[in-house]
Amino acid sequence: MNTNKKISKKEIQEKIRKVDGAMAQEGMPLTDEIKQKLYDCIIGKSTTDIERKKIVAKYLKAKDKK
Repeated sequence: MNTNKKISKKEIQEKIRKVDGAMAQEGMPLTDEIKQKLYDCIIGKSTTDIERKKIVAKYLKAKDKK
């Protein structure tokens, strides 16, 4: 994301709504948790790399418990 350009909250919500709509068409609507993660990535609070690593760690940990 280009941090030089400010994106309004309304624009961010519209982007997330579009992604949610596309995913819903495939039968996979976004959860509120995923929407928040997308929001955090868009505003720069997190990154897709950080979020991906969290998910991988979560499932590796779950796999180790089996």
